[in-house]
Amino acid sequence: MIIKRSRPEFFLHNSGSFNNVALPPSRTYRHLALLGLGVIFWPSIAARAAIVLTVRQDGNDVVVIGSGSANINGLTTPDQDDDYTNVLTDSQIYAGPAAFTNDPNTPDVAVNLWSGITGPTSFGNIANFTANPDSGNGDLFGIDAGSGIGPSVLVLPRNYLSGANLNGTSRFNNFTLADLGLSPGVFSWNWGTNQNADSLQIRIEPVPVPAPLPLAGGFLAWSMAKRMRRACRGQPLQGRCKYPTSK
Repeated sequence: MIIKRSRPEFFLHNSGSFNNVALPPSRTYRHLALLGLGVIFWPSIAARAAIVLTVRQDGNDVVVIGSGSANINGLTTPDQDDDYTNVLTDSQIYAGPAAFTNDPNTPDVAVNLWSGITGPTSFGNIANFTANPDSGNGDLFGIDAGSGIGPSVLVLPRNYLSGANLNGTSRFNNFTLADLGLSPGVFSWNWGTNQNADSLQIRIEPVPVPAPLPLAGGFLAWSMAKRMRRACRGQPLQGRCKYPTSK
């Protein structure tokens, strides 16, 4: 005996809705929902696996925006500095407050200096260049790559706990990326192994290029023509909107 499976029937009413549609089981909906949540939140989950310092042009200024977290369980006992300086060179970059050593006008910022970091020894184009941020906020953290002088050092707040959130911003007034000797690119440092492996990444973003005037003008003309066409729909030819007719 042959058993024929009935196919779901679809009935379309004037309202545009379907009735008697075979729906997947609730378990399928749960799986799809979990998959959707994973797709939505995966970028933020992945970003927390590393410290990211994003460097971008912001008007007339350059900003360094830092975020993420660090796994320091696989690192050895750090050196300490009770009054650290926030400085940008071809091998040092930090996010956080504008702090200067022995400067009564800036706060004393205590940090830990973690060694055992591997990566490039520099990321800037101008040797022996230094610049201090004009302002900043949040945690002070970043990288001292050594510039070929010594091993790279991860700089974190003094009382930082492994896996805790890090957020900070430094601003350099009236500088361009070129002034600071920085070119667009990505630079990465790594430390630890297995479950204690982690990384820091510098992302120098390219300067946004304005759209060419002819392209912008063409888009504006197209937008205006489209709006006029919509306004003229349903109007008689002898009215305001007239279209040329072929003879």
